Amino acid sequence: SNQPPNTKPPRPANNKMTDQGGFLTSYKSTKTVYAETVYQFIHGSVYGAIWGLVTPFPTPGTEAAKAANTAAFRGEAFRPIPLFSSPLSTIPANAIFFGSILAFQRFTSKSVELIRRREDIYNDLTGFAALWPYYHYVLNHSERRLILHNRVVGGSVLFGMFYATFLA
Repeated sequence: SNQPPNTKPPRPANNKMTDQGGFLTSYKSTKTVYAETVYQFIHGSVYGAIWGLVTPFPTPGTEAAKAANTAAFRGEAFRPIPLFSSPLSTIPANAIFFGSILAFQRFTSKSVELIRRREDIYNDLTGFAALWPYYHYVLNHSERRLILHNRVVGGSVLFGMFYATFLA
């Protein structure tokens, strides 16, 4: 033994925050699930805001959307909005849409990971599989439901910011 006297041998690497392979795990508490969800919502919101700047589709509930629906009902071809000419209301609507998709996938994935106590690809696949019903029954069901969804998510974000600023 090459150790000087009065020193302890090094501890084995079985820290509570590491997995069997030495990688950090994120399934230790519900706080990490919420943190990952909020992070992915913000991440998706940035992507959605960028898409909102260049999107060729009108915002649901606006006059341009109603005109496009009427034209489609008459059998006319879709006329996209020119790049960078979409109204500013398109940016938050798309930011909430993209942010909620990424947040829902991450929340489902990390919740399954927390329940299973294992970090692998099956958690992400479960999150992606759960996106289809969420998209089909909430986001793509009707314009009314999409507008309601965006109002609920936007209100939740504002409430969270208010809570973090003044009440926490």
